[in-house]
Amino acid sequence: MTVRVGRLTNGMTPEDHRLAASVGMAPTGPLTTRGGCIPGGLDLAGSSAMQATLQPGRLWIQGANAAPQGGYAVTVDAEELLTFSDGDATYARIDAVVVRVRDDVYDGSQLLEGRVEIVEGTPAADPVAPVSPANSEKLYEVTVPAGASAGTGGIDWGTAVAERRRYTAALGGIVPPGWASGFSGGYTGQYRDVNGVLQRWSGTEWEPILRLGDTGQLQLGDATWYRHSGPTMATDAIIRAYRAPTSNAFSVRTPGETNSRMFINGDGSIFWGPGGTEGADTKLYRDAPNTLKTDDDLIVRTHKAHYGESGVVPITFSNSTSFTWTFSFNTPFATAPKVFANINSGAGATAGWNVRVISISTTGCTLFGFGSSSSWSNVPVAWAAFAS
Repeated sequence: MTVRVGRLTNGMTPEDHRLAASVGMAPTGPLTTRGGCIPGGLDLAGSSAMQATLQPGRLWIQGANAAPQGGYAVTVDAEELLTFSDGDATYARIDAVVVRVRDDVYDGSQLLEGRVEIVEGTPAADPVAPVSPANSEKLYEVTVPAGASAGTGGIDWGTAVAERRRYTAALGGIVPPGWASGFSGGYTGQYRDVNGVLQRWSGTEWEPILRLGDTGQLQLGDATWYRHSGPTMATDAIIRAYRAPTSNAFSVRTPGETNSRMFINGDGSIFWGPGGTEGADTKLYRDAPNTLKTDDDLIVRTHKAHYGESGVVPITFSNSTSFTWTFSFNTPFATAPKVFANINSGAGATAGWNVRVISISTTGCTLFGFGSSSSWSNVPVAWAAFAS
């Protein structure tokens, strides 16, 4: 038969039923689905020295013999008491707890049933788990110590059990986390949860990416994170980082760099560096109330109102009645500043001299001194320029 239609006729075969049921399951191929447990059941707990109890639950077992075999929807509807054989006298072994489907059509077992089984491993100095039989799902591996028995204390259920449940989901659903996460996706766009990380199957690999369209928005309560334009993210809410005082709360680096060019620590200190393989070399921080401090050089390229620059220049000349000294400000002002000058001496001929400021611009000015003829040697003349 090349086309099978579920629920169409009364003469459906078991294969027809299984293939129809598999349409709603996460695929692994054109006719196969991902086997695994349905979350919320099949827990195992020790109940005596050599016995454990498996709780009820459900799972899907994909047929292993041929793709048209389909998959089996299996329910364990009551507790199963499992008894483990005594341990080997010399070596430990690893047993597997599996749920197995026996289907005479495919395995020649003359059985049509499902059962919970213990598949015993081989005792060895370094034991390995046994291979699970066809048409089964492994749930747990249990290490049986050498010499274990009801009379010797049996199995340490707190340490002997290894989780081996994997999980499956319906078509379009997110595959829950579980053992054996190294599987390929069944179709491009499938999602899975791996220890809290949502991953998307690209067709070749699992990507930890959540894609939204150009107008997509991520809303968390009354806060929205969205694409503003181009490669630009924006939010109209506050972004707040709770970090230890010396831990990075925000950092900026170019692709491929191992060190940030700028970062802010939890205590508000801001650091800068050249990036690449070099660490930070400049720091700005709060030193005291209303006080910012840097232990490095700080160059300010604009002036705040009532702030500015000052300096002292030593003047030397011989037998003159005036002098001029023109200079540039270290930082240009937005508008021409107010500049004041003073002769920081009253000795000798300087007592009769005056100094004024002329030719003031946003970038510099000229000091003009005048008086009776005299000679000066390194007489200090001070100046101060203030933003308007």
